[in-house]
Amino acid sequence: FWRFTDINRGFALCPTYPPTLVVPAKISDTTLTYAAKYRSKCRLPVLCYLHPNQASMTRSSQPMVGLKQARSVQDEKLIEAILASSEPQGSAPRFNYDRNNIIIDARPTTNAVVNRAVGAGSENMEHYKRCRKVYLGIDNIHVMRDALNKVVDAIESTGDDSDRGVVVRIQGAKTNWLRHIENILVGVKTIVQAIDVGHHVVVHCSDGWDRTAQLTSLAQLCLDPYYRTIKGFAVLIEKEWVSFGHQFTLRCGHMGHPDRFKVSRAQAKRRVPQASADGVGATPPVTTAPLDEESGSDRAEDANSGSGYDFLQTSTSMFGRFASKALRGVQSRISSAIQAASDNLDDLDDPDPFLADYPDLQPNYVPASNANGKQQQSSNSSSSISSSGGNASSNSHGGGFKFGRSKHDHETSPVFQQFLECVYQLWVQHPTMFEFNEELLLDLFYHLHSAQFGTFMGNNMRERAAAGYSQNTASIWTWVWRQIANDEDKYLNPLFGKDEQQQRQKVIVPDPSFIQYWSALFSCHDPTLKAKAEVDTAKTVDSNVWATASASPSSSDT
Repeated sequence: FWRFTDINRGFALCPTYPPTLVVPAKISDTTLTYAAKYRSKCRLPVLCYLHPNQASMTRSSQPMVGLKQARSVQDEKLIEAILASSEPQGSAPRFNYDRNNIIIDARPTTNAVVNRAVGAGSENMEHYKRCRKVYLGIDNIHVMRDALNKVVDAIESTGDDSDRGVVVRIQGAKTNWLRHIENILVGVKTIVQAIDVGHHVVVHCSDGWDRTAQLTSLAQLCLDPYYRTIKGFAVLIEKEWVSFGHQFTLRCGHMGHPDRFKVSRAQAKRRVPQASADGVGATPPVTTAPLDEESGSDRAEDANSGSGYDFLQTSTSMFGRFASKALRGVQSRISSAIQAASDNLDDLDDPDPFLADYPDLQPNYVPASNANGKQQQSSNSSSSISSSGGNASSNSHGGGFKFGRSKHDHETSPVFQQFLECVYQLWVQHPTMFEFNEELLLDLFYHLHSAQFGTFMGNNMRERAAAGYSQNTASIWTWVWRQIANDEDKYLNPLFGKDEQQQRQKVIVPDPSFIQYWSALFSCHDPTLKAKAEVDTAKTVDSNVWATASASPSSSDT
């Protein structure tokens, strides 16, 4: 029913997909080419997991429906072939596919409908037979980033430092962080239950590299015991996150301020062409601009162009004059906003004395000052768990880098962190079903932001290949295997395989109603680990006392 295709060799079809894809055998490469054009970023539906009962899980991005309700016959044929992949030709369907096969849209319904205004949207189920559509209501990256920042603020606030006190503050701050984790697990439960009974599931969100990766990887973790081993967990992350183009660099903010690593406009204005005595080798002045930045005048010209605006300018009616004036006002506000953003990014008059000594640096550093005007260093004990860049701006008495100035910070979001936290929730709910322990998850989270390994750098395979990450960086899994070689019990779960009845079930189902605060991550401590350490300390003391008593001479010997 399925075949491998190299249609994406050289990333020719989709730059964010792996070179080799698995698609229905009856669908030709020509059909795939046309179907890809109908999906956002050309991320067409491809197989990511095939259950032993032949039920499939495929992933994609949103269809480009738009306001005109556009459709693609090739995309509809591809989805139909996916949903019929487990049925031999000419045989009667085993199930009522109109009710059981599912197209999962991870977004809230409102978001999916609003996306039609930009040419995207969600499937029109009048054209997709033998399935139904389910909206999961998982919020976008911006909501998740704000929720995590609220969690960090709640943890840093003064009060009770116990886990109960932290949870109360998190709930009182209305962060909704745990509710977001619950929503993800609800979606995972829907997928697992459908595939476990032999139904097909197609999963997508907007672009198919954030919420889609969360759902597909967590569902496979529940369905297949192989992915609950240390080696299988590594394969799962490499397959669903690295190969299918999760944007680690953007989401983690590794390069949230690229202007610190390039020639700025301030440097260009100060640079004077130098030439040799004979005039050979003169260097023209460099006038590089920030990456992906357009000048306000260019954007205003683009906005002014078009027959509609010309009509408003030449119209003599009252409506035409009013609309023309309103449009010019909107354009003026947009131009002012663009110019203000440009000024914030290239503030050439920053009075920071540090920059006076090092004028080549970008003016993103803001000195901290107290009431006496003296500089002081700000501290943030929980900055390591916040989304990189989004929660690091300084206050009126704080200092540091104003990450809020960067135009790239709005792309940061704790997507992979939420995946690790959902794995932790499953690990807590099913403690005997995972070979690895909590320490592996904590180490993965740390190195997600440490930028020490190429596994968690880059936005897709094509970008990593162009940068030579495989030759110039180390893999996180090489480091993990080295840790295991030094201490084979470091990441092993002592409860793994103890419950033989659970082992025979193989499939685990998440319980969204049982969500636990991850103390070891957010508060950097865990009561269970603390209790274990106290027990170990007590055992050590008892053994030392016993050894001392045994070594001392008895009264009968004297």
